[in-house]
Amino acid sequence: MERACFKRGISAVTSLASRSVVGLVLVLLAIHHDVRGDNGWEGQSLSVTWENDAIARSDRHYTQGARISYLSRDDALPGWFEQVSEWLPAIGLDIEAQKYGLAVGQDMYTPEDLRNPHLIPDDRPYAGWLFASLALQRRGKTSARWRALETFRLDLGVVGPESYAEQTQKHWHGVDPQGWDHQLGTEPGAVFRYERRYLFSGSGPTSSGWGYHMIPNLGGSFGNIATDLSTGTTLRFGYNIPNEFEAQRTALRFGLYVFGGAQGRFVVRNIFMDGNTFRSSHSVDKKPLVGDLKAGVTVVLKRLEVTVSYVGRTREFNDQKTSDSFGSATITVKF
Repeated sequence: MERACFKRGISAVTSLASRSVVGLVLVLLAIHHDVRGDNGWEGQSLSVTWENDAIARSDRHYTQGARISYLSRDDALPGWFEQVSEWLPAIGLDIEAQKYGLAVGQDMYTPEDLRNPHLIPDDRPYAGWLFASLALQRRGKTSARWRALETFRLDLGVVGPESYAEQTQKHWHGVDPQGWDHQLGTEPGAVFRYERRYLFSGSGPTSSGWGYHMIPNLGGSFGNIATDLSTGTTLRFGYNIPNEFEAQRTALRFGLYVFGGAQGRFVVRNIFMDGNTFRSSHSVDKKPLVGDLKAGVTVVLKRLEVTVSYVGRTREFNDQKTSDSFGSATITVKF
């Protein structure tokens, strides 16, 4: 009985991003009824993200991702975290502000044929990843025209039945997949991730009015869950584009922008393709190069930001018949 209750509790928490977004936003707006229309990035923020492939087809491959994340206000790092930041080099970056971040999330992966109760050797394994994250974000100047924002992040979690991905899919997706008995086995996971983004702004120093942002990025990850290198670029165009790279306040009453971008990864390890690290499990032959194309729109209403996007992803393993795609929605409240 206790185990059943615990499973239901985990399933409810990990699906919060897709079921309780509206309620969360209304509560926060009610609490902070006096919020003003500005960037707000110097303060705290709470974000809910939901990703799902159902926008294009029924569940397959990267089926769902859900995350709840929090960023502190500027320069509110605990003492021990400040020491960590001082230890980490800031190469070519004049740090003007820094934050810490916390997050919890769940990712879910399945093969294409959910009705087959047998192991499908030429399709990716069933797998789930339940994790928590601790992050350090630093931003500042690199030159007179370029600003940068870098993020160090540590993800800790578990792959396997303890991720409760099977229960989440069955309970919330309204499907009855038959092959979860073949999912990857229990394995604790740790991934250290780093990303640096650069901003070139065509909207002037105040980021007000019509303008554009060009944001090239580079990064990588290392761990038993994922090891890769990545690079890409995002372009934004719109009115009153919020500037999370800034360290000062900039008044913005309303903002709207569209964006598009491309991201490429050189994949050394992906547990959701390569299988378990320390035991025998189902695996497929992954492709070393994977690319994403992304397009979307963001609406800014005072300190509320709503982003909706669509992502197309190239094939990730050799026997994959077609490329994949999924939709993503994020609601952020800054306070």
